[in-house]
Amino acid sequence: MRKKILLAALTAAITLLLSGCFVKTVDELYALPKHSDEYYDLQQAIDEVMASGAEYSAPVSGINQQSVQLADLDGDGDNEVVVFLKNSSGEKPLNAYIFNQVDGHYQNIAVIEGNGSGFESVEYLQLDDKPGMEILIGRQLSDQVLQAMSAYTLTDGHVVELMSANYTQYTTADLDGDGRKDIFILRFDAEERQGVAELYRYEGGQMARDAEASMSTGVESIKRIVAGNMAKDVPAIFVASVYNENSILTDVFAFRDGSFQNVTSSENGMSVQTVRNYFVYATDIDSDGLTELPELVDLPGTDGETYSIIHWYNLDLDGKQTVKLTTYHNFSSGWYVTLPDAWDGKLAISKSGEVSGVRGYVFSQWNSATKRSSPIFTIYAFSGDDRNTVASSDGRFILAEKGDVTYAAELGSSTLAEKLSQETLKTMFNFIHIDWNSGET
Repeated sequence: MRKKILLAALTAAITLLLSGCFVKTVDELYALPKHSDEYYDLQQAIDEVMASGAEYSAPVSGINQQSVQLADLDGDGDNEVVVFLKNSSGEKPLNAYIFNQVDGHYQNIAVIEGNGSGFESVEYLQLDDKPGMEILIGRQLSDQVLQAMSAYTLTDGHVVELMSANYTQYTTADLDGDGRKDIFILRFDAEERQGVAELYRYEGGQMARDAEASMSTGVESIKRIVAGNMAKDVPAIFVASVYNENSILTDVFAFRDGSFQNVTSSENGMSVQTVRNYFVYATDIDSDGLTELPELVDLPGTDGETYSIIHWYNLDLDGKQTVKLTTYHNFSSGWYVTLPDAWDGKLAISKSGEVSGVRGYVFSQWNSATKRSSPIFTIYAFSGDDRNTVASSDGRFILAEKGDVTYAAELGSSTLAEKLSQETLKTMFNFIHIDWNSGET
């Protein structure tokens, strides 16, 4: 911590110097900046609680991964300082110390104690109806897969525990629409291939737990949890899990008829959709504020390979599916194209012949009666120093550029191609978003 603060102070000092605001001597240029009295006061208060042998223990995941953090826990407009430490001994070695200024000096006003091998995550959020942020702490339980979570509130200088539970993964979202965050917890048993979801909400002055909702049976592992809206003003949690090794199955949890449920469960009379592609997850594909679910549809193959398009649909609480968009995703190359609704049932995809050592993807108009196809357009990806020249020759035009790759297209001769312009095709072409946190699409 001291090194980080020192580095920040040095950076600030150098910035001022380079801006030309001051004229310094050589000795002054190499003099270390002085810390504020407030910093020394806080460091002294932290050193006092660390004197017994404690060491810094920063959370290992989430957005708050610092050993020393700031948050307004009591709602007075000023931040408290939360310091995460681990003691070498004791039944509850994990301690979160809360410091506040009292009479102009930092003092330790409360301690949150817990067991475990380390802090897994920390989140600050509004859980109750009182001013100030609550603190949600996840703890690693040594060699156990399950982890421990607790939520706390700071009231009149005292820490009060609001809830506690074990979990495999969790997220937070306002599922009941009351303006406060709810805590969504998954507990999953990989050996039994079973899992349950729990929701904790603030009701009647306390955190209450809704009835458990089961995950789909047979899933092998949890891949992703996303909070979004399944319909207008209908928030939901989308849980993507591996199913039968090469499939993704998505459970959707929301409130239905006033109760927390897995709305995709067969118990609710709805068929579970399995997606036969490891990379396809629920997402807001059309940027309308709603989360769409993917359904893969195989296309006629003309070159011996299997190609699929994706129908993206919204699911309502009654199980009705509304298709919003159709795309072809080329995951290996990182791009996708949106496809007109009128092409549904009239499309085939195949590889093209080589152009400068590159084989493109041909999107063709398919005649199911004659089993023949006619090209609508072809997409290529060129690299090398002369990529733009090659991309723009022999009737091709540039779609987009990314890094050292130029993407180009060529319009075909089918009747569908006659209605397609270069500008329209450019708007149909998109790059696949890569999640910076997981490295997946």
